Amino acid sequence: MIWIVDEVETKPGMGAAFLDAYMTHYAPGNEARGLKLVHRMVEPAMWLDDAPNRLLLVWQADHAGAVWTAKHRARGDAAVARWWNEQAPPFILSRRRGTYAPAEALEALADV
Repeated sequence: MIWIVDEVETKPGMGAAFLDAYMTHYAPGNEARGLKLVHRMVEPAMWLDDAPNRLLLVWQADHAGAVWTAKHRARGDAAVARWWNEQAPPFILSRRRGTYAPAEALEALADV
């Protein structure tokens, strides 16, 4: 199992609106690329009007090949670039993406 985590810090008062836009404009394409959204977490545990929220959006892939397939498909999808370069910026202060695997699986994953 591999996880891709989008960590997003929203502008004050924009957390709920960002999540709604993410789920409407970005998530369906990621699901079509073979990923499954397994967690939508918000810090703090309430929408803030006067401060940023931090969201962790955790996607699951069954194996490393599924991650590479999804990444390859995303690079060729103009909607992905439009989302992150045009649609998301009014909502966010920063974003990071990480790809994670269980520590005990690293040796097997490196054997390609």
